[in-house]
Amino acid sequence: MNPELRRNFWLELTLHRLLALPGAFALLFVLIRVLAGEDAPSALSTTAALIFIVFTAIWGGIQAGESVLGELRGRTWDGQRLSALDPWAMTWGKLVGAPAFGWYGGAMCIVLYVVLSPEPARLAYAGLMLTGAVLLHSLALIGGITAARRNLMRTSASGWMLGALFLIVSPFASFILSGDSDVMWWGVGRPRIDFWLGSCAVFAAWSVFGAHRLMCQELRVRTTPWAWLAFLLFVAAYIAGFGIRASDSFAQQANVLLIAGLIVSLSATYPLLLTEATGAMVVRRVVLRARARDWRRALQETPLWPVTLLLGFVFCALTVLFAGQRGGERALFGAVVLAPVPLFLLVTRDVLLYMFFAFARQPRRAEAATLFYLMLLYWLLPMLLHAWGAKNIAELVLPPFWERPGQA
Repeated sequence: MNPELRRNFWLELTLHRLLALPGAFALLFVLIRVLAGEDAPSALSTTAALIFIVFTAIWGGIQAGESVLGELRGRTWDGQRLSALDPWAMTWGKLVGAPAFGWYGGAMCIVLYVVLSPEPARLAYAGLMLTGAVLLHSLALIGGITAARRNLMRTSASGWMLGALFLIVSPFASFILSGDSDVMWWGVGRPRIDFWLGSCAVFAAWSVFGAHRLMCQELRVRTTPWAWLAFLLFVAAYIAGFGIRASDSFAQQANVLLIAGLIVSLSATYPLLLTEATGAMVVRRVVLRARARDWRRALQETPLWPVTLLLGFVFCALTVLFAGQRGGERALFGAVVLAPVPLFLLVTRDVLLYMFFAFARQPRRAEAATLFYLMLLYWLLPMLLHAWGAKNIAELVLPPFWERPGQA
C-alpha cells in the first residue's frame, strides 16, 4: 500500500473513532426519527445530506489542505519531499488519507441518503455530492501546497475552503435548484442534474490532476506547462458553451470561443502572478537555458504566468483578426473587436508593476504593494478624477477599453 496513505489511515482511523462515530450517528438519526414522525424518511435523508456536506466535504477538505501545512509547521515536509515517494503517490496519500475519517462518516451518510430519499434523482444528487467533495478536497490540497510554497505556515486551509465553497459549490447549487428546465450548452439542451453532475466530475478530475502537477513541482519533478494550457483551453470552451445558440454559425461560435479564451487567460494571469515564485533568480535560470537553446528545460523553469499571458496575447490577436459583428440582441459583441488590445495592455501593465516590486532589493512585500497600487489605479484615482471633472486624465489612468477601445 501507498506508505503515505497507510500512515494517514493509522492517524485518522483509530479504533476509538471507528466505534464512536457510528454510535453518535445512530443516536442522532434515532432522535430525528422520533421527532419527525411520518416525515422521517425525508428528514433523515436531508440530515444525512447536510452531515455529508459539512462533515465530509467541508471538514474533510480542511483536513486535506492541512495535510501539507501541518507537515510544514511540524518541520517534516522537507523530509517527505526527500523521500522515495513519487508525486502521484504523495498526492493520493494526502488527498485520500488526510480526510479518511470524513469519508468514513460520509459513506454512512450517503448510503442513508440514497436509501431513504424520496427524490427520484437521488442517485444523481448523491453523485453530485461525492464529486463535489472530491473537488473541494483537491482544491484545498492545491491551496495548502500553494501556501506551503509561499511559506505561509500560519495560514489555515479553512480560508481556502470557504473561498472554494463560495465560488464552486454555491453556483452549482443555485443552478440545480432553479427549476427543471434543461441547461443550454453549445446550443444543445441537456438535463440539468446530469449536466452539473458531469461538470462537477470533470472539474474534480482536473483539480486532482492539478494537485498532482503542483506536487510534482514540490518534489522537484520537472514538468512542462502543457497541462495548464490544456486546462485553460478546456475552461474557455466550457464557458463559451453557455454563450452559444443553436442558430449560431461556425464563425459566430468561434467568436464566442475566442472571447472566452481571452477572458480566461487574462484572468488566470493574476492569481498565478501573485502565488508563483518570481524573481531575478527565476529569470536568470530561464535566460541561461534559452541561451543554451535547451528549450525544454527553459519551459520547465518558466513559471506559468508568462505562459498564460502569452496565451492571452494569442487570443487577443485572434479575436482582433477574426472576430466579426453579431447582430440582433447580441450586438454588444461588436465592441469586442478592438477591446482586447487595451485590455491585454492593461494586464501587461499590471504584470510589469508587479515585476518592478519583485526585482526590488527587498521583494518580500511585492504582492501587497502590487495589490495596493492596483486598487489605486482601478478604483480610487479614476473615481477621484471623475469627481473633480478631470475626465481626460481619468481615462489615462483607466482607459475606456470597452466604450472606446480605439481611444483606449
